Amino acid sequence: MSIPLLLLTIIFILWLHYELKKSKKQDGKKDELFWKREEEGNLTPKKDISNLDYLTITLDHLPVKDYEDETINLYRDTIKALSNKKVLNLSGLTNTDLKLQYGVANLNSLTEYDNNYIKLISTLHKWGERLYNIGDTKAAISVLEYAVFCKTDALITYRLLAQIYYKHNDISKIDDLIEALSDSNMSRKDALIKELNMLKGQ
Repeated sequence: MSIPLLLLTIIFILWLHYELKKSKKQDGKKDELFWKREEEGNLTPKKDISNLDYLTITLDHLPVKDYEDETINLYRDTIKALSNKKVLNLSGLTNTDLKLQYGVANLNSLTEYDNNYIKLISTLHKWGERLYNIGDTKAAISVLEYAVFCKTDALITYRLLAQIYYKHNDISKIDDLIEALSDSNMSRKDALIKELNMLKGQ
């Protein structure tokens, strides 16, 4: 009985050695490709970024009045300040991608514009959520819907908005959210669409 066991052990060790060697080789190729792209990106000349798909923040349909809640006013003021800055959604692109596409000299500016977008999306959700928690549902909806208009990739925004629609028996608006998700490039959107469809069926 010991001979087959020894043979199996040897086969397993050889197989494990082979897999580790293969994995190391693949990792080496990935590292080589990464550094090659990095080098190319660092040599890419500056390109015109004036015509990118910048987001223009409009305040017309947002609840910009003063509230007794200073936190709500702070969120409002943050969005107002962002409306005077360049905002650009670059989600899904790495620094290397940005350098290759637009040149290394534009990296700092593009990173700033993308950070502005992240701040916008985060602040809109917190603003809408707090408005909803104090009972101003109409204002909350306007803020959260604006986040969806800005193509937010924050799942919590879609969930909260869908729950508000459901609570107020506005099921057709949940269909609008599902359509917006279907047209997006969001990760995990399929699971969220399934979740919203289940909410509709309750």
